[in-house]
Amino acid sequence: MVERAKLTVRGIVQGVGFRPYVYCLAESLGLRGYVRNTAGGVTIDIEGGNVSEFLRRLPREAPPLSRIEDIAIEPMLEFGYPDFRIIESSDDEGPEPFTLISPDVSVCKDCLKELLDPNNRRYLYPFTNCTNCGPRYTITKGVPYDRPNTTMAAFRMCGECSSEYNDPKDRRFHAQPNACSKCGPRVELKIQNTEFKMDKNDDPVETAIHLLKQGGIIAIKGLGGFHIACDAANDEAVARLRDRKRKNNKPFALMAPDVDTIKKFCDVSEEEEALLVSHRRPVVLLRKKKEMTSFVSDSVSPRNRCIGFMLPYTPLHYLLFCHPSSVPATSKELRVTGCTGIQNSQHAACHSSLVTHFKALVMTSGNISEEPIVKDNDEALNKLSGLADAVLLHDRDIFTRVDDSVVRVTSDRMRVMRKNGDIELQTEGRDLNPSPVTRHPSLSFIRRSRGYAPEAVALRGAGPEVLGCGADVKNTFTLTKGSFAIPSQHIGDMENYQTLRFFEECLGKMKEVYRVKPVACAHDLHPDYMSTQWALRQDLPKVAIQHHYAHIGSVLAECGLKKRVIGIALDGTGYGSDGKLWGGEFLLADVKGFERVGHFKYIPLPGGEASIREPWRTGISYLLEAAGDEVMERLGEIGFLGRYGRDNIENILKLMSSAEFCPLSSGAGRLFDAVASLIGVCDTNTFEGEAAMALESVIAERVEDDYPVNITAGESLTVDFSPTITEILNDLGKGLERGVISSKFHNTVCNVILRVAVRIGETYALRDVVLSGGTFQNLYLLERTVRMLRSAGMDVYVNQKAPCNDAGISLGQAYLCRERLKGNEGDPE
Repeated sequence: MVERAKLTVRGIVQGVGFRPYVYCLAESLGLRGYVRNTAGGVTIDIEGGNVSEFLRRLPREAPPLSRIEDIAIEPMLEFGYPDFRIIESSDDEGPEPFTLISPDVSVCKDCLKELLDPNNRRYLYPFTNCTNCGPRYTITKGVPYDRPNTTMAAFRMCGECSSEYNDPKDRRFHAQPNACSKCGPRVELKIQNTEFKMDKNDDPVETAIHLLKQGGIIAIKGLGGFHIACDAANDEAVARLRDRKRKNNKPFALMAPDVDTIKKFCDVSEEEEALLVSHRRPVVLLRKKKEMTSFVSDSVSPRNRCIGFMLPYTPLHYLLFCHPSSVPATSKELRVTGCTGIQNSQHAACHSSLVTHFKALVMTSGNISEEPIVKDNDEALNKLSGLADAVLLHDRDIFTRVDDSVVRVTSDRMRVMRKNGDIELQTEGRDLNPSPVTRHPSLSFIRRSRGYAPEAVALRGAGPEVLGCGADVKNTFTLTKGSFAIPSQHIGDMENYQTLRFFEECLGKMKEVYRVKPVACAHDLHPDYMSTQWALRQDLPKVAIQHHYAHIGSVLAECGLKKRVIGIALDGTGYGSDGKLWGGEFLLADVKGFERVGHFKYIPLPGGEASIREPWRTGISYLLEAAGDEVMERLGEIGFLGRYGRDNIENILKLMSSAEFCPLSSGAGRLFDAVASLIGVCDTNTFEGEAAMALESVIAERVEDDYPVNITAGESLTVDFSPTITEILNDLGKGLERGVISSKFHNTVCNVILRVAVRIGETYALRDVVLSGGTFQNLYLLERTVRMLRSAGMDVYVNQKAPCNDAGISLGQAYLCRERLKGNEGDPE
């Protein structure tokens, strides 16, 4: 019996080998018809005697990089197709054309093997790729995803590449970025520093390796923009890079050739290794080994217990480590023999005669002065010339700039299940994906960008198209379309015109590619945020969403929640509904709105922004609250008078009475700053969160003690940490180790969260708790808090698809705005 059906497949089904897969499946079943890319996904018209079997196998055997969200099936009358074909793409099929775009994918093991095989025609070709790997989002100019709609349109395939592209049995069948050294992009090295020289006939990659070995700094064009690289073992080079680019203590990201090498520097769990070798290749924050300083410069990650590592994710990156240079191995080189550090033996493709030139390279974002990452060649030669001694560039244009993703893995009784080459998170037998999360997930985003963006977050039901403009620090924006929210990649801090231009550039591209026409935009309450001011200039209805409510909203969006929850948002600073600076907040929240039912006690910030840069000022403020008239005596006991000067401190104390120069803050981040300064861990934030990170880094193991706090009831519950501060100073006076004090302080904050959450839960008959805000990037705090809340019978929801820091704000804004516009907030769960 002949059957026929027309299928519309939606999800990530373009740029992932889906059409070749459909073609081969149809051929194997003797079916006829066609498959085509459309602006709405993939359309399949199929007929024959095995259509039912085709429908059964289609989602089960789909390519590992695909993600099917929906299959619409329409029975059809027999047509009489002669065979099965991949036909020309259509730009307008479907009532509302919309398809998801694949993130960029790291080089696969097959391409890596060819890259390092002297007998292969792509030997040492830096742009080797196939259907299973290579650039996607960063080169996509429009949908359907076909070569003319990518930046590869400028390169005409040679005969051999064209033959691969059109051969259904070849893994490069319809691989849009397909190319080779005859017809594809090329690498070029531009020397900027006259101390280094290069002959015209020198190999650019080999010369770059030699330059790095001599202590040079190189700007390297990657998938989504430029990196600035140097030898991580070279103290002088790392110090010079920090002086030229960073001028603060913010850690550098590192790239190593394989997992075995990373294990020489850091402790690597099974979950962390799975992330490192996944096709997403994020920067994974790992715990340093005590002896690692002999391998990596101390200047890479000062005053930090962790360091960020990633593996190479492009052929060019691998060549920097494994290029078969004719230069004899030096003491800085490691001979590879098998290289079993990469799961599935990816790096085993390296021949035993190859040399790994570096144990680790610094790979930091190629930008200056907090501007967006540089993506164009001319821009790199102009802007990065003062940072880099040379620029390693290529002529494949980057359409959309995307920085590296940064993640952490929690350790709270989590295990990793591998599925289709990626990671599926589970805990205690309960699948966390895609069901609503009521347990502690093991993946925590710090920055969600390359490898993950622009993956969509599935929402419950269709809704209006809206824009969430995000916050000013770690900005992202989010668009909604149909039943999805689409967060952008990392934009950056909205503190200059260049970042605003990047925001507008990326927004324009995503609106065009996803065909989104927002009917409203949501923004932060803070009147001075650049993102708020931009939103207010738009010719759209505006919805103002309070900062911490948006944090909670981001978790509601991820978990598909509309019901009332206890929302606990801890961060440094957010503009409150009362015009004060919030940051230690306990909310009753749902999609209809929120009520503030508790908060950390307000304390004045001497000098406002100056207190954020100089935590010792905040330490004085907290100590004044705790010690009163004895404040100068207590400051003398901990050495503040000697460090900062009596006159300076007395002026700050006089300033406390001025509301104009000392705004009130309930921020949890400011509390962590104060404690870090008081115990002498960090008194200056050279980058956001430095003091809090330093305080986490000195935590002592197996400490269960805590400090007293006062929790008082009024219009809302108020948490006063004055008794905590007093006891911390008493412990300092007794000579207690700073690590133990840090542990006791962290335990205190965890206990506060538990006590207040239980109290609110009993008062309002609630047991669902949502945690969000940048303070929960602190894994000790997050893990202990979740464990304690769960032990008290609470269901706990946290961010797992967006960062808990301000990068998740736009998702919360968009979701809450969308649900309000839908007008069905009261629908049952």
